[in-house]
This record gives sequence, structure tokens and C-alpha cells, in this order.
Amino acid sequence: MNYELLIGAPFSRKRMEISFLASQIFVYFMFVSVWSIVVFQIEQNPFAVKESIRAVATLLFILWLVFATNNYLLVPKIYDSKWHPKLSKWIFWVINMVFIVLLNSEVFGNGPRGGGAHDGTDQPWFVGMRIGIYLFGVVWMAINYAMIGLAFGRRSYLKQQQVKNQLIEEQQKNTEAELAWLKNQLNPHFLFNTLNNISSLTQIDPDMAQDKIGQLSDLLRYALYETKEEFVDINGELEFMQNYIDLMSLRCGPNVDIQTSFNIQNTSRKIAPMLFLSPIENAFKHGVSSNKQSFIHITLKDDDNTLTFTCENSNYPKSDKNRSGSGIGVENMQRRLQLIYPNHYQFEQKLEEETYKIKIQIL
Repeated sequence: MNYELLIGAPFSRKRMEISFLASQIFVYFMFVSVWSIVVFQIEQNPFAVKESIRAVATLLFILWLVFATNNYLLVPKIYDSKWHPKLSKWIFWVINMVFIVLLNSEVFGNGPRGGGAHDGTDQPWFVGMRIGIYLFGVVWMAINYAMIGLAFGRRSYLKQQQVKNQLIEEQQKNTEAELAWLKNQLNPHFLFNTLNNISSLTQIDPDMAQDKIGQLSDLLRYALYETKEEFVDINGELEFMQNYIDLMSLRCGPNVDIQTSFNIQNTSRKIAPMLFLSPIENAFKHGVSSNKQSFIHITLKDDDNTLTFTCENSNYPKSDKNRSGSGIGVENMQRRLQLIYPNHYQFEQKLEEETYKIKIQIL
């Protein structure tokens, strides 16, 4: 069980919320500070400066309070409540309406209330000011409710990110499981072929068969214990490939030309384990004839941070009934390349004049 995932996710969300709250406070004080500097530069009346700064600070604080209350409390605890979806939404809007009215009571309470002239009639300038106050009230209420919409937007974004992260985690788990399955398919594959070769050798040269059994033991030790990690040292992989080729060569006669060339300059390089086993296996399956000249040429080299594997062999396709070396083959390898080296590999295979060629480059 991944305890880091279970403990780390809530901690990360809490840290993100604290960071977001700190950024809001910083923006609030920065805006008030900038406004203060601007007013000091424009106004000469100290009273006007003080009142302007107080009004701006109060209005911004009201907006922030509406947003913060909805973002941290009302939206997640009431609107998204599973208790009673419809009723909880009605309660949410009623609470917001009462909360905004009470919060802005002082703002709306300072507007003009009576006539503007001694004869009881309003002067035009006073009527205009009253209309301006009413217009300000409508716009200000809309801004308050816009803060609720902003809180909705942020909570929705966080939900989408959470779902996206869960999908990524699930995809990663599925990928790891698929990689494990693909790699495990290789183990019985080469074991079956090698045991057949050693079995035939026991009747001809028991001493050599015993040596090859020791060599097979090294292969099994590598496959079972050294390949548990996603990447292994390339030196171990080279030794594994060479041992496997030696064992597969047991069934080849003198008419088969087998050549290998491993030239690795960067010995600290890591590589996916048993990645090139399938094309080597297929080369011995389809590239060897019992009565015709055959060849298998295998190279692995690195150059300019690019690892290049090539395998060329004569082509003598076996029938579908021939199960020696059959299995998931090259398709398996291509799938592993897609999962382990996405967008960082090139794969080519072709048949030219009865010669099969395969080339893999890991960038």
C-alpha cells in the first residue's frame, strides 16, 4: 500500500490552500498600498486621503470575505453537501443573501435619505446623486455575487484537477501492471527454448551440457532477481544477451554465421531489462536453416547519447505449427518501448532480399 500517496495528498492540498490564502492577503495589502500612494499623490486634503483609503480597504475586505467564506466554507460544506442536494442549495443561496446584505449594510446605509432643498423638493444635482447611489448599489451587489461565482469556479477547477490526478494515478498503476506482465512473459519464453537446446546436448557432450546448465542458472538469476527494477545497468544486460545468444547457438550447425558486436562507451547507462530479447529470439527462430547457409548479426552500440540495437538475419520463416520460439515476440517489445520510452525511441523493421532487418534507437 502506498502510504505516501494516502498521507501526502491531503497534506499537499492543505499546503496549497494555505499558500493560496497567503497570496490573497498579499494581493489585498499590495492593492491597498498602491491605492494609498496614488491618493497621496493626487489629493491634498488629509481627510479625503484618509477616507478614500478607508473606503477602498473596507470594500476590498468585504469582497474578499464573501469569496473566502464561500470558497472555504459555504460551497464545500453546504452547496456540495450530500445531505439533501436540493435543500442544501436553497440554504446556500439564502445564507449568502443574508450574509451579503448584513455585510454591506454600512455601505448602503450611508446614502442620501431625505430631500435636498428647504422647500421639500429635490434639486437636480441631488436627484442625480441618489440615482448614482442606487446604480452603485446594483453594481456592487453584482460584484459581491461575482465573488461567489469566483469561489464556484475555483472549487470546480480543484475538483477537475483532483479527478485528473486520480486518472493519471490509475493510468500509471495500469501501466506498471502491464509492464510487469509483459516482462514476466519473457521468462518462460527463453527458458523453454534453452532447456530444449541443453536437453539435446546432454546426449552429445555431457560436460558441455553441465557448463551450459550453469550458464542457464546465471540467466535465471538475472531474470528473477536483477530485473525487478524498471532500469538495470547496461553491463548486466550485455552479459545476459551474450549468454542467451551462446545458449541459443547450441542448436545451430556450422552453416550458421553468428556475429555479435557490443560497443558501449557509457557503461553507467541504464536500460529496461531484457528489452531486445524478442528480436534475438525471432532471429534464431526464423533466421536459421538446417541445410542452407544462414547468418545472424547482432550489434548494440551507443553514440551521442543514442543507444542503437540492430539485428540482421537470413529469412527462413517457420510455419505456424512450429511453436519453437513462438510467443508475444516483437509486438511485446514494441509495447514496452511505447510504455517505457514514449517519444524517445525509433523502431524500424524490413525485409530486403531474403534478409530481415530490425533497428531500434533509444534517444
